[in-house]
Amino acid sequence: MKRQISPVLTACGTLIASGLLLAQSAANHAPDGGTMQRLQSIDIPATPNAPFSAVVTTEWTRIMPDGSTATMKNHRTIARDSSGKVFQERRYFSPNGDTQETRLSELDYQDPSLHQMTICRPDVQVCTVYRFDAPAPGASSATKVPQSVQQNGMSSVSQEQLGNKMVGGLELVGSREITTLNSGAIGNEKPQPIVKEFWYSPVLGINVSTKRMDPRASAIQDFEVGSIHTTEPDGRLFQPPASYRVVRMDGQ
Repeated sequence: MKRQISPVLTACGTLIASGLLLAQSAANHAPDGGTMQRLQSIDIPATPNAPFSAVVTTEWTRIMPDGSTATMKNHRTIARDSSGKVFQERRYFSPNGDTQETRLSELDYQDPSLHQMTICRPDVQVCTVYRFDAPAPGASSATKVPQSVQQNGMSSVSQEQLGNKMVGGLELVGSREITTLNSGAIGNEKPQPIVKEFWYSPVLGINVSTKRMDPRASAIQDFEVGSIHTTEPDGRLFQPPASYRVVRMDGQ
């Protein structure tokens, strides 16, 4: 599922808005809407017969205008059972989120057999059910990018193979993908490379390690999937909270 948002900015947005309201009494300007960035996490396909549970650790390093850095982290539980059901926690970020359990922002459940995606929000204790159609069984979740450069007028893409390695009993396939934005593509004066490195598990169909270096966001994003267990996860992980109110948006 490709929809991880940046919850830390949700939390910070209130502080920014409050500061602007205070500043408004001393400055003559209209309220400012602020800024928003999105953090796209790893994709977990609803693949049957490939159960696992794991912990995703995310490290988000932003490069400040003076060259210094600001790093936020979190870690969250993910799981998939033999039927292809997927569970994912979403958590807020914090400066020391790799050592502490940060607050839950969302609980996501994919059920390919029922064609349902359920998103639960702990802050309001509401679960919203949407229509969900998983890719056909056997469809590859790996993105194939030719090693040769592709030109589309705005950018070029190339891929370098990094070989194979074993991590936690899983064989991983490494690759580096570089998208170079041509001068003027986004108003940039010089060509800008966007670099992504992946270590992909063919058995699980997920990227166990992902690193993105994107000058557009002035940020480095690291995603590491650890504590991987390939046994059947606890079935209770795939059950939305029974006490939450359910809102159906799937037409049922």
